Amino acid sequence: MKNVLIFMALCLAVLGVSCGGSSDSGVSTTKSYAEIRQEEPNYMGDSTVYDGIVLSHENKVNDWNKVAQDSQVQFVYLKATDGASVQDSKYKKSLKAARKAGIKVGAAHYFRMTSTPEDQFKNFKKTVKVDDQDLIPAVYAECEFKRSSKEEFSAALKSFLDKVEDYCGVRPVICCSVGVYHKRLKKDFSDYMFWMSNPTIPSTSKYTLWQTDSYVGHIDGIEGGVDISTFNDSCGIEKLLIRK
Repeated sequence: MKNVLIFMALCLAVLGVSCGGSSDSGVSTTKSYAEIRQEEPNYMGDSTVYDGIVLSHENKVNDWNKVAQDSQVQFVYLKATDGASVQDSKYKKSLKAARKAGIKVGAAHYFRMTSTPEDQFKNFKKTVKVDDQDLIPAVYAECEFKRSSKEEFSAALKSFLDKVEDYCGVRPVICCSVGVYHKRLKKDFSDYMFWMSNPTIPSTSKYTLWQTDSYVGHIDGIEGGVDISTFNDSCGIEKLLIRK
């Protein structure tokens, strides 16, 4: 019986340690995000640190004024177009509401290799009006690589980017993962700003904006998770503004 009691006591002690607590003080040893970030600056699980957000038809905004009251939301990019034929169903309504609330707004296009740069630009131009934009356009360029060689992809993307630049009068920012940047875009698009997505802050200093894992942010006025982004320490909102 004595051996059984000793075994049970040892099990309870181990359980207490594995749960991160102390039977004496009752204080949890779980670290806060602030403590983790202080020790590991590249860890960005902290959903309370951001400079701007990205929204599409998948997000439900209940109160744009509440979003605007968040001092960390310096900008919002709205998905406008996708390929040659898709227009985001909430783009125009969200654009009007966000600007009315006083938020700087930009349009995003999702580049595809399933249609020509010319047809995609027609879709973009039909949907996005330059006078409605506060920010330079953003082009997501990380889709369907298996459909083309690096050279074919670079040529098609460059053609589309040139058309958007001629139309808007400003060079777009390219959105991609860190892996795509190094494998596909680093050499041929060195003159562009990059908006990189990665679980941790990119090791390259090339990025202007960095986006963490999808839908980790939570903003008052918006239901559910939101894509959040942070500026490189050397950059700010002025890098994105269209000079009018």
